[in-house]
Amino acid sequence: MTDHNATGRAPAVLFDEVLKLLELGNLSEAEIALDRILAGDPRNPDALQLMGVVYRAQQRDSEAETVYRLSLEAEQKQPHVHHNLGNLLRKLGRADEAIAEQRAAIALKPNYAEAYLGLGLSLLDKGDRENPEVTVDRAEAEKVLRRALHIRPAYLEAQRALAVALNDLNRPKEAQAILRQMLASDRLTPGQVAEVEFNLGVSAALQDRYEEALKLYDLAEQKSADAVSVHYNRGNAFQGLGMSEMAVLSYRQALANNPLSLETHRNLNHLFYKLGDEGSFLRSYDDVIQLYPDMGELHLAKANFLLLKSDAENAQASFEMAIRLMPEDFVAQDGLAKALACQRDFEGAVRHHEAAVRLRPALPQVWVNFAETLLRAGDASAAIAKAQKASELNPFHQGAYAMMGIAYEALGDERASYLNDYEGLVQIFDVAPPEGYGDITDFNRDLNVYLDDLHRRRQEVVGATLRGGTQTVGHLFNRDHGLIKLLRAAIEKSMADYIGAMGEDGRHPFLSRKSRKFGYSGAWSSRLRDGGFHENHYHAKGWVSSAYYVSLPDPMGDAASKEGWLKFGEPSFDAGLAQPIRRTVQPRPGALVLFPSYLWHGTIPFRSQSDRVTVAFDAVPKPG
Repeated sequence: MTDHNATGRAPAVLFDEVLKLLELGNLSEAEIALDRILAGDPRNPDALQLMGVVYRAQQRDSEAETVYRLSLEAEQKQPHVHHNLGNLLRKLGRADEAIAEQRAAIALKPNYAEAYLGLGLSLLDKGDRENPEVTVDRAEAEKVLRRALHIRPAYLEAQRALAVALNDLNRPKEAQAILRQMLASDRLTPGQVAEVEFNLGVSAALQDRYEEALKLYDLAEQKSADAVSVHYNRGNAFQGLGMSEMAVLSYRQALANNPLSLETHRNLNHLFYKLGDEGSFLRSYDDVIQLYPDMGELHLAKANFLLLKSDAENAQASFEMAIRLMPEDFVAQDGLAKALACQRDFEGAVRHHEAAVRLRPALPQVWVNFAETLLRAGDASAAIAKAQKASELNPFHQGAYAMMGIAYEALGDERASYLNDYEGLVQIFDVAPPEGYGDITDFNRDLNVYLDDLHRRRQEVVGATLRGGTQTVGHLFNRDHGLIKLLRAAIEKSMADYIGAMGEDGRHPFLSRKSRKFGYSGAWSSRLRDGGFHENHYHAKGWVSSAYYVSLPDPMGDAASKEGWLKFGEPSFDAGLAQPIRRTVQPRPGALVLFPSYLWHGTIPFRSQSDRVTVAFDAVPKPG
């Protein structure tokens, strides 16, 4: 006998009716039909998940989440429901939960291309809150998106998402190849063409081809690409060209379309800081906070800027407001802890660090920040425990070893010399003249002229380690210029020598990563003026870091004052070290200094009317 519901009509007939109504876009009638089924069978998993589809289409996201979860309570083995719930959670900004649901879908259906796409997109979303470990999620996103394309080779949405991931991983040429292949397809809608052209613009901008990027953004805008993204990226391109007024205008157009675009606020205020426009700096946050006073993310973003600007007292007030509005936000808790530590309120700082690690125990950076506060407070033993926790979560986390190294030094622990080894791991190479140059001096002269055009700004970046100078925008080694290609080739010869001479030690966090195959997570040039210097810092995204000397003022030869010299071992905060500077290196034109990225380093200020010009990069091992 056929089962019937309370209406007397067979559920199968009603399901057919629902599917037809959904196909026609008649959501209200579909909802009525599903209500009939659920009246007789409230735990019917198919009816519940279809109701979720209806609710999502009606923008009733909270109700959609409820019925999706009820459907899964009734029947867990529904990969499509896990997938739909994951897509909804991603839309709601809950990336971790979305990732879990897409993984559940894949576990039930291993060849589920759509779920791999959803997982990849969620991984791309994760970590965008100025988290230095975001590249980990980007790399995993690349893998799962390639899996989606292995299952469905012509999957356009996965191709576009893979190109986005590759751009985010600073591999714009690979992204460009995929996007151009997509553009050659005759299956793209005008909207998809706009997305491809927009992402091609991003790829061009990453290679510092800003004029080309602007043309592509214009094409995308004509086809109705997302206005906020177009204006925001157009602002970045104008910044790259040194056209500050146009950049400000573009960012303001982006904010006019979406006042809550945090990335636009961030770049606009970075620009105002570079321009020395104190009157405009952070005003965009204040203006929007008046409209959305309960938007905790705005208070948090402003607080982060104030902390970067070393205004810990005002940062504290903004962090406290953010926590009042978002008590479970780990970034706000961690930020307040850092602001309190800067003011030597270590008891309060520890309390908020404990809240941050409770909220995000699997995130290494919160443990590293906790370790720094404990070092500031003079508790090196406790700092080691926190830093070791970070290294357990991520064995390649440079911040973990930076904190461990200082803690070992503070305790007089013999592990300090093993980890830091300033004499053995810091090496200096004389770079050979590139092809076509008989002398490195001639090459550096031409290189300096080229770099001079890139140093358009006269103000350092807020939060950067450079003081009294400028730093180039973008990835220097992505520039398609003959001198940069020659420099990179010459540097790689010295890198090969450095890596070849490394010892073999599987226990050492630096030597254990030894690989003759490597890429670059970043490259840039710095120009320091009279009185300029680099604050003490380490490089969070590197393995091998560097300094190549292009042009130097005269005082660099003074061994007594050591003006402009590179120094190692001294952290950016007072850790109570009896001898914080453990090694100094005298710069000389044509020399390349290579060292582990986790080593604390900075420069001693110098006085001269001539500039100090360097090129630096962070190298990372490549698998295989």
